[in-house]
Amino acid sequence: MDKEVRQLEAIYRQAAVGKRRMQKTKEERNSEKRRLIQLFISLVLFLIVFLSRDAFTKQNSAWGEVLGRDADFAAAFQKFSQDIAADEPVLEALRRLAAVAFGGTVQQADLPTEPDADVNEVPEPLNIVLLSETEQHGLTYLRENGLRKYEAEEIKDPKEDTSIETTEPVPEPQIVTAVAQAYNSAGEALPKNVSYEHYELGLKETTVPVMGAVTSGFEYRTSPITGKREFHLALDIAADKGTEIAAFADGVVRYIGESDDFGLYLMIDHDNGVATFYAHCSQLLVRKGDAVTCGETVALVGDTGNATGYHLHFTIEKDNIRLNPAYYVDPS
Repeated sequence: MDKEVRQLEAIYRQAAVGKRRMQKTKEERNSEKRRLIQLFISLVLFLIVFLSRDAFTKQNSAWGEVLGRDADFAAAFQKFSQDIAADEPVLEALRRLAAVAFGGTVQQADLPTEPDADVNEVPEPLNIVLLSETEQHGLTYLRENGLRKYEAEEIKDPKEDTSIETTEPVPEPQIVTAVAQAYNSAGEALPKNVSYEHYELGLKETTVPVMGAVTSGFEYRTSPITGKREFHLALDIAADKGTEIAAFADGVVRYIGESDDFGLYLMIDHDNGVATFYAHCSQLLVRKGDAVTCGETVALVGDTGNATGYHLHFTIEKDNIRLNPAYYVDPS
């Protein structure tokens, strides 16, 4: 009888050991399963953190702030493992993990946002216009309340912008008839055919008849010949004997001649009632009625007539009124 009891006790002990082994094996399998789940979730969280830092450019500053905190990740994951082992819901365990590791609560489908950003606000589409030399557009960056906003600002094409003033063509000066003046600025009486007004001649092209020093101007002077004070109606330009004298502008030779006062001389008619006179020449190279062009040689410098040296006596008149040649030529 005792033998049978011992056999039954042995059988019960073996059954209990087997049961304990089976329970241990089941616990080990559950433990391995939890470790695999923990490893998988940890890998997913790591990938989210890593990829978010590189892929989401606009979130870099927020992630940097989160990752820069002094968080105890080992303690966070240990707490996460304990929650899983205690059969806590996975979502609740994740929320606790985020609270310990990142200092906040992870809501469903949440992502880090910029500081002070409204998570319920749908961001406006980013409208960036690239600036280039050919495309007349620009990009303005504004910073408000810690948020970076972008505002595209179109730059108008100057060709299309009617608000930009355009340069209007300068109207041509009006050509008027010359009128004699009675007095100069000093109050002195002027010859009846003289004016100090600067009239527009209206000639297509003009040139300086000869280059040289001006020895006498269009003004009152003491005559080197008579010694009397008289008005000099020309511009005297000193030059070597034989220097070529050019026509002031296109025109036709009105006359040529020779006198005791002016020596060899000629006059050329131009457009708009303008005429020029050349005197004290050593030689004339044109005849009456010849058509001449601006710059064409018409005579040579000399000292014929009443002259104290080699020079050109040059006058300009408009509508039979003598004008100051210095307004129209600069022989220096």
